[in-house]
Amino acid sequence: MNYLKFKARVLRDGLNASDPAVGVMDEIDSLYQRVVDVKNRIVQANLRLVVSIAKRHMKSSDDFFSLVSDGNMSLFRAVEKFDYSRGNKFSTYASWAIMKNFARSIPDEFKHKDRFRTTGEELFMAHEDSRSDHFAAEIAQKTREKQINRILHRLDQREQQIIIRRFGLDHKQEPLTLKEVGAEMGVTKERIRQ
Repeated sequence: MNYLKFKARVLRDGLNASDPAVGVMDEIDSLYQRVVDVKNRIVQANLRLVVSIAKRHMKSSDDFFSLVSDGNMSLFRAVEKFDYSRGNKFSTYASWAIMKNFARSIPDEFKHKDRFRTTGEELFMAHEDSRSDHFAAEIAQKTREKQINRILHRLDQREQQIIIRRFGLDHKQEPLTLKEVGAEMGVTKERIRQ
């Protein structure tokens, strides 16, 4: 491809500007058309490379097709800039060019997305009234107490007293250790644990 461009440039530089030869102009056009054909063939042969790299760099919030499109643009630039004399394969050069472009563009997209994400409703939710938080906590506490009382009523009187004293559910005193509950009930701490 670069050789074809070189030949076209040599022919173009050799043209007489005042009287260009039609045959030479046709040859230059033919060379540029071959450059485009070769470039398209190289790009088409490496489209799967772009897709595989885009899959690796895709996050759940990304649009896959926009990543592939961005990668294809990088592939076009890589075809133009590739220099075989450096000893690299084209696919290696293109892979690095595509990955470098993704590394540059993806964080920029996240910055732009985050910049416009907050809505008025989200701001309202972020600054909720502290009274509503207190009210919600109070309702949750009442619900828990009802559930505990419902469970306690399924137990016999002695088991209820053990649980209430052990966990301080009567709000009159602090929770007691197994040993303290056992001493009040006249049994060992192991018997209370059972």
